[in-house]
Amino acid sequence: MFKLSEYVNTQPNIVALSLVSLVVMMGSSMVTPSLTLYAQEILFADEFLVGVVIAGFAIGRLIFDIPAGIISDRVGLNRVMILGLAILVGSSLLAGVAPSYWVLLLARVLEGIGSSIYVSAAIAFVLLSSEGARRRTSIGSYQSMLMLGPIIGPAVGAPIAAFFGYNVPYFAFALMVAVGLLIIAILNYRGRFNVARPAPGQENALHQANMTVYLNAAAIATFGFAFLRSGIYTTGLPLFAYGGLALSVFDVGIILTVASAANLASSLFSGRITQMYGMQKPLFGAILASAALVALTPLATSMVSLLGIMTLMGVTSGFFGQSLAWAAEQIEEKVKRKQYGKGTALDIQSHVTRGIGFNRMIGDLGLVLGPVFVGYVISAFTGNPLMWFISYGLTSAVLGAVSLSILGTKVKCDIMPQRT
Repeated sequence: MFKLSEYVNTQPNIVALSLVSLVVMMGSSMVTPSLTLYAQEILFADEFLVGVVIAGFAIGRLIFDIPAGIISDRVGLNRVMILGLAILVGSSLLAGVAPSYWVLLLARVLEGIGSSIYVSAAIAFVLLSSEGARRRTSIGSYQSMLMLGPIIGPAVGAPIAAFFGYNVPYFAFALMVAVGLLIIAILNYRGRFNVARPAPGQENALHQANMTVYLNAAAIATFGFAFLRSGIYTTGLPLFAYGGLALSVFDVGIILTVASAANLASSLFSGRITQMYGMQKPLFGAILASAALVALTPLATSMVSLLGIMTLMGVTSGFFGQSLAWAAEQIEEKVKRKQYGKGTALDIQSHVTRGIGFNRMIGDLGLVLGPVFVGYVISAFTGNPLMWFISYGLTSAVLGAVSLSILGTKVKCDIMPQRT
């Protein structure tokens, strides 16, 4: 059984990163209740421009996920984490004082870039600093802390916006990240995040690998989980709850909070399950189960039944973090097998940091495509009496195809070799 006390005592550096990552994840959800009103009422944006500014954060992450890994190679994980947090502080302050819509959009994109830089480096550190036997538990615990962000963020951001103004949550977020930046800087000064990196002139071997080293079944799983979260949680659930069941905003808030809590609880034991049964089958099962639950969603006739379905969906999506650990394992195995850079530990580490960036980029692609796909399908069948069954059925089919792709991918090594 997972013991938090054991985790805190043996890995204080990872705990510090997890707490700061929690704050970073809170930021994107802190501003969610007020962002639409901020853009519309203060900066006079129409509905389309509001959608663009909401997507700005994910766009910034998407375009910078791979460069973040390359920068980590050249600058070092410790310095990159500080850089990412500094960008988050500056961009949040810029968003808070934005004199126009376009400045707010720029700030949102910069926030996504800062988040991508920090979280990519933090995840890489968690994976690289954990022994093979503990890697899955470590990433599951780290992911659990991240999942608290969507639960806590709206509860903190909404009252701030209501009492002090629609732009004030950005200032609160900037202050919180600044505290996190100070903590990471102090730990870095004490040498807690020092990880070896290639010296100048010794990086040629790192460029021998092509993109196939990073493209693997784990990337497919990451896309599936991200598509599920943005397509169903963010887009499909509210549309069905309001249009199909006539629920209130309060009802939807309760459903999302409970689903996120179930996600958090699941992520706590997902590492243990994949450690016992390997990565491929549990991730296949989790996404396939999600596909079945999506297909069943239109059968919900009340808040209680919809709450039950979304809670189970939260449990299945709790395996999201394990796809990152699986990506690191597959990348290491490919690098060793193909002997890029003679397979030295430093070369493998460099490929892992870049590969995690690629894996996150695939996930962020799912975050962008999920709402676009679900929203388009629902709008295309508006007025059809079978609208919800068709739209959710097509979304379920996409997730089913993703799960089958995972099962159909040949994986040479599912268990991480022990480090020596």
